[in-house]
Amino acid sequence: MSSKGAAVPRTTPSQAAAMLALICAAAFAGAAAAPAAEWIERPYDPPVGSHWLIQLDTSTEEARDGRAQKTARTMTSELTIDEKLANGFRVTFVVRKADYQGDQRTAALVEPLNKLFENLVVRGTTSANGAPLHVDNLDELGTAVHAAIDRLAAALPSKPAADALRQLANQMVADEKQAPKVYLSSLESLALGQNTGLHPGETRHEIAEAPSPFGGTPIKSNIAFAIESADPATGKVHFVRTAAFDPEAIRDFLSNLAQRLGGGDGSQKLDDLLGQFAITLDSRTDIEVEDGMTRSIRQDDAATASFRGQTAVKRTHKLMTVAPAP
Repeated sequence: MSSKGAAVPRTTPSQAAAMLALICAAAFAGAAAAPAAEWIERPYDPPVGSHWLIQLDTSTEEARDGRAQKTARTMTSELTIDEKLANGFRVTFVVRKADYQGDQRTAALVEPLNKLFENLVVRGTTSANGAPLHVDNLDELGTAVHAAIDRLAAALPSKPAADALRQLANQMVADEKQAPKVYLSSLESLALGQNTGLHPGETRHEIAEAPSPFGGTPIKSNIAFAIESADPATGKVHFVRTAAFDPEAIRDFLSNLAQRLGGGDGSQKLDDLLGQFAITLDSRTDIEVEDGMTRSIRQDDAATASFRGQTAVKRTHKLMTVAPAP
């Protein structure tokens, strides 16, 4: 005699919907209970003995007085981490190749200057974030640079060209204070994204001097620096740094320029001249950092100056990349 199993109660649509709601609520409650991973900035800490290739490409487009000019610079450098210190690193930096393309007259001076720095072995000390603090072999570099200046000047066909080269080159033989900016400027740029101390949602503001794109006295700029995106799992972070001329600094700059053009300080003539000047700057720098070390910097600058119907426009694009040397 067969027996029938107990009848299974049927679930009505309303009961099924209620059960589904309970399951979803439990799942969401579990997800909410799990804390989201917090992004923590990884420190700049390249391994001792590591060897890095730094590539810098810069292009400039300038339009002034109805004339347009384009220039391009490339520089390939090598960085070696020699020693880790309590508060920094000892490094070796060598420019392997530097090229310039542009106006032939300018190239005639720039190319020899580029050759001054090729294959110079610069030994330096950096801070904990990789910013250059000191050139350790400055005396040795000075001797080598002066010898190169004499050699390059002697090879030029005319004395005026040789004198111009000596004047420019001697300005680049820096003293101890300026030497890190001259010989290790690439490391100063890379350090902007290393050990920043920034947190997501925070914007850091500062005032810095920026070279005038049209020459003359540097102009103060308002800088804003923030994190655009950060990945807690990989440690990758994307910083954005923007700059704009400080209005008061622009007025001071234009006032000095107007006085050189004949305006008297505090006179109506000066006010009239200032009213005819206009200058703007848009600057954006994107910095990609991986495992605490800057891997790329992309900077785009656009500057416009106008006076009495004449306008000058200058655009500069820079791309610096860092990769393990082969």
